[in-house]
Amino acid sequence: MPWKNGKGSTAEIVIAPAGSTLARLDFDYRLSSAPIKEAGPFSRFPGYARILLPISGAGFVLNGHPYATFEAAHFKGDDETHCELLKREVTDLGLIYDPDRIGANVRVLTLPFSLSLTLVPAHTYLITLLEGSLRVAQHDLARGDTLVVTAEEDIRFECSKKASIAFFTLQSR
Repeated sequence: MPWKNGKGSTAEIVIAPAGSTLARLDFDYRLSSAPIKEAGPFSRFPGYARILLPISGAGFVLNGHPYATFEAAHFKGDDETHCELLKREVTDLGLIYDPDRIGANVRVLTLPFSLSLTLVPAHTYLITLLEGSLRVAQHDLARGDTLVVTAEEDIRFECSKKASIAFFTLQSR
């Protein structure tokens, strides 16, 4: 889908609740991925907060602050935000969320071996495979796949070789 500012396009991965849309700005959260091909301003999303994670390329600079690959930028959707590329095109993974309804964070985890994590059943987790191969809760993930996990007390990550994931935690306020 085209960016709000018309300067590029994005692939929407998940938007919640069901039936909400970016156009109406009636969502609690939205996860998407997009290539950033040139410097320029970001679209504004009044009343929302954003987390932007460069997942390929050298990274970018937002309002004078550099972010390397897998380093998360947190900023308000109301802010005037200008992006410069560190080298060439960057692909990002971006979460836009309503901070009055949702608390959100992301960590990039590198899993050198299989492991289990304890979860908070009231939270929602968005797990995107960035590198490697991974089996999560009976789902084989390919690079770029995202799994939405809700109402679970734990989760098992099975990997035969190193895998990197973006692990978003969302909690209702």
